[in-house]
Amino acid sequence: MIRKRRKGKLESLGKVLQSVYPAPDQLEAAKAFAWWSRSVPPRVLEHARPVKVFHGVLIVHVSSSVWANELHYLAEDLLQQIRAQVPDSGVKKLRFKVGPLPDLPKRARPTPPAPEPVRLAALPEDLGRALSRIHDDDLRQTITEAATTSLARNRNKP
Repeated sequence: MIRKRRKGKLESLGKVLQSVYPAPDQLEAAKAFAWWSRSVPPRVLEHARPVKVFHGVLIVHVSSSVWANELHYLAEDLLQQIRAQVPDSGVKKLRFKVGPLPDLPKRARPTPPAPEPVRLAALPEDLGRALSRIHDDDLRQTITEAATTSLARNRNKP
């Protein structure tokens, strides 16, 4: 039996996230973790990463006691920033401990725009002759596009 899909109204992202994260503290932790990974400097992110929120305390693992000490002195500034930018995260205090660093979230890197292709007339003579000997139209077109794009990239390099 095939069940028909019912059309419904749109739900807010907050509601959807709450259905994915069953406990409210997990949602708060996700907000705090996201803030940390996008707001602290890359040098800090390399050596310190949040691991959990427990009773309003954001626990951050650091790579060494030196980093724990350094971040301890920056804790008040970091806490003010998280309260200002993510007020509903529930974080009231920061604690830094030496421990294993979780993997960084993978970010999708935007693909650079394709360079403007080189005009066919600007192709090298020997390439033009080689292309004219290809009898398959689709193959010739594919090679031409690849060659013009490659030449355009090389031309645009400093």
